Amino acid sequence: MSPEPTLVSRTEESVRVDVTSLLAQLVAIPSVNPRGQAIPAETAVATFVADWSRRNGLDAWLEEVVDGRCNVIVTLPGRDQSRIVLLESHLDTVEVEHMTVPPFEARVDGGRLYGRGACDAKGPLAAFLIAMRDLARSGQVPPYSVVLAGVVDEEHEYRGVTGLLASESLSAAREVVGAVVGEPTDLRMVVAHKGCMRCHIVASGPGGHSSRPWGLVNPIESIAEVVTHLASDVVPHLGDQAHPLVGPPTLVTSMISGGSGPNTVPNECRITLDRRTLPGEDPHNVWAELRAGVEQKFGDRVVVEEPFLVDLALDTDPADTFVASVGAALSHVGRDGAPIGTGWGSDASKLAAVGIPAVVLGPGSITDAHKPDESIDIDELTAAVEIMRTVLMGRVTYGMEGRNLGGSDASPTDR
Repeated sequence: MSPEPTLVSRTEESVRVDVTSLLAQLVAIPSVNPRGQAIPAETAVATFVADWSRRNGLDAWLEEVVDGRCNVIVTLPGRDQSRIVLLESHLDTVEVEHMTVPPFEARVDGGRLYGRGACDAKGPLAAFLIAMRDLARSGQVPPYSVVLAGVVDEEHEYRGVTGLLASESLSAAREVVGAVVGEPTDLRMVVAHKGCMRCHIVASGPGGHSSRPWGLVNPIESIAEVVTHLASDVVPHLGDQAHPLVGPPTLVTSMISGGSGPNTVPNECRITLDRRTLPGEDPHNVWAELRAGVEQKFGDRVVVEEPFLVDLALDTDPADTFVASVGAALSHVGRDGAPIGTGWGSDASKLAAVGIPAVVLGPGSITDAHKPDESIDIDELTAAVEIMRTVLMGRVTYGMEGRNLGGSDASPTDR
């Protein structure tokens, strides 16, 4: 019997060159999230990924989600084709205004690659793709089939991952062993992160001429009182509760608008709240408690509007066999395999909500994401390829059970 093919001939330098080149090409294709506009913003990069994958021995296709915006699906058959390991990373980026480096030129300097999306999240996507290509070229067959999904809209309303969960790409396979979601985590394994509840608080008044303000309710002044109340009476008590991996919940007044002219008492003033929730907190209950407290104090001077966005927290069991295998793979290649938590969110919570054991893992640091000079460490990017090959090949033994999407009884509030 001939020995199983290996990747011994793949030097670290050749991996570095390949993954850096691929990431540079991904960064060069603009895919700024259109924030609800009917623009196929991510489809050009999805098309590039599909074409690149086919040229490199992988099956790939596009799936439209909304307004011509397409997820891209890439597959690698495994020995057990009835079960899959899911890799997921997003194609969209945040805006490029005020960037201090060229957003789409992928400049390399001092061991880092600069450009919009370099770490969030085209870097993880590039590492996933190179790892899958290496396995396809080597002749090694992973124990389970691999499905990679590059999805749209992670930075806004999560419609890409929602579309993925409804697509035949997963339902046909039925059993999902586990998922690795690519985000910049410094190559640490994230098993818990916060969710969020975002809503507006609106103060209204009759309006009037600024020369005769007497007796008029000024909505800006009402909102100022609300902001002071939240900062002094609500936020301090959030520290009373904490999760061992993600810490306490947070509440931030993130936006404010109001007034129509310098010589007018405004009719309305509006603030936006960002409340980060803990695993186990129901975002809708959080909103209801906030509304009750604010309206009890301020009466009908203000209205706490229904949330315009809620997102689930992630709380994956570190003892799950797939999760433990990812941690073991990190340790196997000399990285810290201990599970950690974060304060930001990801698509992983949506996967976990349907019963898929999901972790977040990728090269790059969240401190570099969304910045005017966004960048990624190329050494980390290179190391991520080896980590993902190790995870996908199961070189650290695991005996994992698949998760049946159709039969899962896990609900969003259970995860």
